[in-house]
Amino acid sequence: MSDPVANLLDPGNDWSNRIRSRFAGLSPELADLVLHLGTATQFWDYRYKVDTAWKRRTKALLKAEGAADIVQFAVRELAHGGSFHGMADPEHVIRELGQGKPPSPARSLAVGVLLAAGWVGGDSSSLAADLALVARKNAQAMDTYYRVDDRLSGAAFTALGELRGPAAMEELWALHYWVSPSRPPQKVLVKSIKKAAARLGVPAHEVAERTVPRHGLEADGTLTVGWIGRGALWWNAALDAVVTVHGTGQVTVDWIDEDGTATRTTAPFRSPSGYKIRARADSVDYLRRHAQRIEATLAAERLRLAALAGEGRTWLWPDWVRYYRDHPITGVLARSPELEWEYEVSDGCGYRPLDTAVRSGGIPSTARVRLRSCRRPPQG
Repeated sequence: MSDPVANLLDPGNDWSNRIRSRFAGLSPELADLVLHLGTATQFWDYRYKVDTAWKRRTKALLKAEGAADIVQFAVRELAHGGSFHGMADPEHVIRELGQGKPPSPARSLAVGVLLAAGWVGGDSSSLAADLALVARKNAQAMDTYYRVDDRLSGAAFTALGELRGPAAMEELWALHYWVSPSRPPQKVLVKSIKKAAARLGVPAHEVAERTVPRHGLEADGTLTVGWIGRGALWWNAALDAVVTVHGTGQVTVDWIDEDGTATRTTAPFRSPSGYKIRARADSVDYLRRHAQRIEATLAAERLRLAALAGEGRTWLWPDWVRYYRDHPITGVLARSPELEWEYEVSDGCGYRPLDTAVRSGGIPSTARVRLRSCRRPPQG
């Protein structure tokens, strides 16, 4: 007689093979849980919203002895290697694009264990790290190429929003920084951040400063676009271009021709004459909109930072470095001469001027930073 649990696992799927031995010989209660989780995609719609009855049943089944352990094990294995699809080779992925393979029958189970991970309770630190790694791999927010799976990343985002404890919140902040806003489930990530922040009582102004989109920009303020191997891994475009946020706050797009010639444009970032004929028009239009979104974020940050001067807020040095000085968009404004920052250490000497151009100067992690004045809003 066939084993219903074994039938959920796919012999051609690396994740299925990694968990097969652990999922063999389960108690009736755990088998019911696994079979239920295997129906996840039937009760999880395209808006990444979990069916209420399915969620209620999942929570009831998670009360079985050993349920939390088996869910955490399955999530840990999803974070392993190439995650669910077992693909971390760019050339392999390129060769398989457009082949239209049917989805693995184990994929619904993978979605189910990710969603269930948000409700297991207990110590969440290691589980939060595993969920975040699954999310990054399946949302293409890694330096190595992994096959994108929006359902899996969306499920991981959802679980992190449900998971209790500050560890999940820290992972969500980091994911918001690394995951491209162009990914469909990014809205789920934003929703999960708001939910977790509200549960932990995080003030609205902290949520605002910790969720400034990076728009895929590197630390130097550039975004290189092209096919896999020629640009950002998460964006495969039928053109070559570089978007740059300059130290002055100006945004430019360098449109690169086949011979390597670059033509620089500013807002509204029109491409050179004839460029749409040589490249795909939809890629050109999308890049223009992306550059315009970066400009909009810069404008919003100018207003936000200008308003900080009258608030009297202070930041711990590591937080200020992370969310202000080193952010590829906020940092351009925070380092501008129009903003005057100062810091205080526990030596009784009060606040002293902070040179934002200095990368390190022996400032301790316990130091407090504040904005002394804003002579005028930085202009691009």
